[in-house]
Amino acid sequence: MVDGLAAARAAAKLKREKKAEAIVARQKGKENADEERKKSKEEHDALVAEEEEILQKKISSARKAMGVRKNHPNPPELFRLIEDWKFESLRRIWKR
Repeated sequence: MVDGLAAARAAAKLKREKKAEAIVARQKGKENADEERKKSKEEHDALVAEEEEILQKKISSARKAMGVRKNHPNPPELFRLIEDWKFESLRRIWKR
């Protein structure tokens, strides 16, 4: 009877240890996933900023080429070009 009780206690102890290890492993997994999400978001934000900078350069050079002055609105042709450029930049972002 004592051997059965000792075996049951040993099995319960082993079960508690495994459960504690599983909790620690799960927590580490969550932390690693959070770090990966942060890293991915930072990369995405950097890429979006880079694409926005490229778009602004294209717009300013197109305005200059079309002879549009500073405070004047964009002509309709330029609106169409800007929409195309935005779509292209979104496609480049999605591909990465």
